[in-house]
Amino acid sequence: MDGTAKATKPKARDAKTKIAQTRMSVLELAKELGNVAEACRQRGMDRTSFYEWKRRFQTHGFEGLKDLPPIHKTHPQTTSPETVERIKALALEHPAYGCNRFEAMLALEGMRVYRALDLPVKAVLTDNGREFCGTEKHPYELYLELNAIEHRRTKVRTPKTNGFAERFNGTVLEEFFRVKMRETFYETVEALQADLDAWLFHYNTERPHMGYRNMGRRPIETVMSFVSQEG
Repeated sequence: MDGTAKATKPKARDAKTKIAQTRMSVLELAKELGNVAEACRQRGMDRTSFYEWKRRFQTHGFEGLKDLPPIHKTHPQTTSPETVERIKALALEHPAYGCNRFEAMLALEGMRVYRALDLPVKAVLTDNGREFCGTEKHPYELYLELNAIEHRRTKVRTPKTNGFAERFNGTVLEEFFRVKMRETFYETVEALQADLDAWLFHYNTERPHMGYRNMGRRPIETVMSFVSQEG
């Protein structure tokens, strides 16, 4: 041993990441040129593929530029087959009723159905971490710009300006991670994610929240109240 430090060889990127970064470069070039056709010509991509990758990037972020795994069939928010059959029966029995009335009738029977609300995201608030901020080519910044979403940032070293997120971080640590990490030895990230998804469903649709926004209601009830007022 001569004590001479040896340079560490950079870790090679996997093939999927390399391909995704190539696709990202076409999106960035189109934005820079303001011309999709020219960007596709320069990078050898047809426009049909360009718009498909743009759609996937807008939907899934950088991971969407890779080959995405299929959505798990037992996602916590999947409507149960029993509820589906009950909805069909109600629709045949009451053909003039709409989805709001069916939802109310199912709630009286102890069944809950949550529909996609299609609420537009106009702005997001993040801290100033590098995972969120950077140059105009930063994937997160690019994603927001492509979707016309305003990016608001918290004041540096002032966590209270992002109080809701800070409170959630404490809640998920106390009620989920500290409990699950004592109960379960997770062998895969996917297994942990599945349990977290189930807890988030409980957090948003079943657990009463005592803060001034919800005042004992579940978040889904607060959202539905807002939607009814907007409608």
